[in-house]
Amino acid sequence: MNKKTAITIAKYLVALGIVGFLIWQVLSGEDSASFTQVWEDRASWSVLLLLASLLVALAGLSVTFVRWYFLVRALDIEFKLKDAFRLGFIGYFSNFLSLGVVGGDAIKAIFISRERPDKKPEAVSSVVLDRIMGLYALTVVCALASFAGTQVAESAEETAAALQKISEVSLAISAIGAIVGLLLIFVPALTGTAVQERVEKIPRLGPTFKKLTFAIYTYRSQPLLLIGLVAMSTAVHCLFALSVFVMAMGLGIVHPTFIQHLVISPMSNLAASVPLPGGIGAFETMFSKMYVEGGFDAGTGLAVALGFRLVTIINALIGVVYYLNSKKDVDI
Repeated sequence: MNKKTAITIAKYLVALGIVGFLIWQVLSGEDSASFTQVWEDRASWSVLLLLASLLVALAGLSVTFVRWYFLVRALDIEFKLKDAFRLGFIGYFSNFLSLGVVGGDAIKAIFISRERPDKKPEAVSSVVLDRIMGLYALTVVCALASFAGTQVAESAEETAAALQKISEVSLAISAIGAIVGLLLIFVPALTGTAVQERVEKIPRLGPTFKKLTFAIYTYRSQPLLLIGLVAMSTAVHCLFALSVFVMAMGLGIVHPTFIQHLVISPMSNLAASVPLPGGIGAFETMFSKMYVEGGFDAGTGLAVALGFRLVTIINALIGVVYYLNSKKDVDI
């Protein structure tokens, strides 16, 4: 067994171990009844709502592919929408086989670079900026949803306090991000060649920072496009939150409001960015914790998280179909 295979197996063992520990912790605690009841009451599940959860998540995933398509086309790189979906699905599937979201991003970057070697820096920058946009939109959704949640009169005092903290932190990050973004767009010197050469010298993170700086420098002449893509990114997180919310309704359990899910879902997806296959374990841990912070049982939170995990796996399997149909084109 080579080192790479051993590391991959170790990652899966850690991820599955976390999920197993969560399930054991819930089953051995006071929330065991709420967790087991979800399965015992499966006759009350709404198949239509569970299917709707899958389709809404698929819609959110599709918007991310469209967003990337516009980023690539803005660089004057020949690229088709069907290729964005094909590589997007393959990349999404590969996230479950590698270090979090890195694997999928790498596939997209390598493919575009191969197609247009003369545009390699631009191609890689589109992938980097696509990821940054998604993360920034996540903080915006958290800030707005947390603030809205604190205004709901029936919220428990503890829940309101937790939402207030999340709102303050997310709002601060969103404001800082907006200010920095505007400066980078409207002050060319901040992203020019001289700056790119300097940031490249930063240990370890230098190449990544250079690509990000180059991306901003390339796109700075299209501010309306960037604003539109940030709006699309925000819509993506709203769709994923809606998918989770519909999943909770489909399972027929007592659950948080949609506004609260607009906080729970992005926070959990952020946790899923850790270097584990598909973020397995990290997502479920944060999701359960956020349910508890909202005044709900950890057992129901874990049940919904596992249901949504199944949704992501089903969507990822679409990538398998794409891969098998175009293995020669994406074999790297």
